[in-house]
Amino acid sequence: MRKSPIIFVIGCTGTGKSDLGVAIAKKYGGEVISVDSMQFYRGLDIATNKITEDEAEGIPHHMMSFLNPSDPSAYNVHQFREATLDLIQKIRSRSKIPIIVGGTTYYAESVLYENNLIETTSSTNSDDVITKSRTSSESSSVASESDDVTNLALWEELKRVDEHSANLLHPNNRYRVQRALQIFKETGIPKSQLVQQQKADDTVDLGGKLRFDDSLVIYMDATPEVLEERLDGRVDKMIRMGLKKELVEFYDEHKSQIHQSKYGVMQCIGLKEFVPWLAMDPPERDTPKGDKLFKKGCDDVKLHTRQYARRQRRWYRSRLLIRSDGDRKMASTKMLDTSDKTKIISDGMAIVDQWMGGVDLFEDVSVRFQIRKTTILKLISTENSKNTVMKGQDANVLLRCELCDISMTGKDNWQRHIDGKKHKHSVKKAKEQQQQQNLG
Repeated sequence: MRKSPIIFVIGCTGTGKSDLGVAIAKKYGGEVISVDSMQFYRGLDIATNKITEDEAEGIPHHMMSFLNPSDPSAYNVHQFREATLDLIQKIRSRSKIPIIVGGTTYYAESVLYENNLIETTSSTNSDDVITKSRTSSESSSVASESDDVTNLALWEELKRVDEHSANLLHPNNRYRVQRALQIFKETGIPKSQLVQQQKADDTVDLGGKLRFDDSLVIYMDATPEVLEERLDGRVDKMIRMGLKKELVEFYDEHKSQIHQSKYGVMQCIGLKEFVPWLAMDPPERDTPKGDKLFKKGCDDVKLHTRQYARRQRRWYRSRLLIRSDGDRKMASTKMLDTSDKTKIISDGMAIVDQWMGGVDLFEDVSVRFQIRKTTILKLISTENSKNTVMKGQDANVLLRCELCDISMTGKDNWQRHIDGKKHKHSVKKAKEQQQQQNLG
């Protein structure tokens, strides 16, 4: 048995993480800490697929249903990390094993690795923002970050004070733009410069050194076809469990916050898609028009959940693959293919049993899904003639197609765009216009 084990069960939506987390906790005496940001808010138990009391089988679950959806104050990864590290200590003081379960990898990484977050004065208290004094070159005011400032205006202000960070962010990624501005406001140093300072320490190249020596990461996945079928079935199950009633009750209680904010609970898949239906007068919701809007909400939930699962897969693969480079101490990592539901628990427990017995497990997660590592690295390479492999934030470099008047982040999105019908149509149209001009 390992002295101080901690187990991370991460992976795409719909892979059975919750069930495996409970099984591990039952056998080895553990408590579960949720790392699913959509489940932080009270309410919407069906919409966010929270584990039920029966499914939990008496295993304590933490970091769920603790935020008030109507509270306008922000909750960030720094606060999550501090709360979770405190929980880990308390769980261990009870001679239990902490088991981190969920799909919000950014939050999971903050616990798994040290020094992977840039600290600011408001990192752990969003209501206590202290703006440090600036030199004369920094004295010009940074644009307000309130909702009345457009995304483009915020991005342009970021570009003025930190051009490198701005070039890695889409203007519509308001949260990340605001965060980069906040870092500059509170430290007087551009975020990109702080990142470079972190990288000067070879233990912090892509997110810091391992926080806990005895760490196991189980990455759960399934074939895309199986995963999409499960996700579609989950929405149908939610409807049978009473999704309509839950949404109406939640909307009636938090209506003003839902309509005033694009953030917080409004980012939850399973709520935002139904706002047009919920905004109807109650009698209209049961009309043919209401039924049509509700069905569209269901279809959008299925679509957005599938898209989210694909983003999760890309994130896990690129982060795990990149982190495997170099000589830093890594967590034991094992892929678990959950395509066969009947084998999820038995296969998962076999991994845990082997690791708990003292065997360190390391696996190139690309091998199990027939994805060559060189292919993954090409997907996150820079858009330039040198074809330099990009890591970390640089993988999200902002690219712009002037022909189509559209911006996007990352080479994979760029490649999909230039291969798409819209871009090809724009190219064809531009060529025709050029030919007309040449003919005079």
